Amino acid sequence: MQDIRYLVDQQTKPTAEKRDLDEMPLPVVPNWDELVSRANRMAEVIDRHLDFESKLQGRELRPVTLCPEQRVSLVSDLSAV
Repeated sequence: MQDIRYLVDQQTKPTAEKRDLDEMPLPVVPNWDELVSRANRMAEVIDRHLDFESKLQGRELRPVTLCPEQRVSLVSDLSAV
């Protein structure tokens, strides 16, 4: 049992070195602002597309309920972003 505990301790021991970081906020993703901007634009395109299709069909739509033609249209709209 002690051997198992020793092995678990060795496997779970933190191996990363501690270092001082002077930069705040911490850089998580180098192009974070660009990714957030693109994600916001894509969400806006999806919302507009679903709103348009909902008005045509008279009911609320979700991406799962779209027919293949509507899905292709949505994907082509997203590829423009």
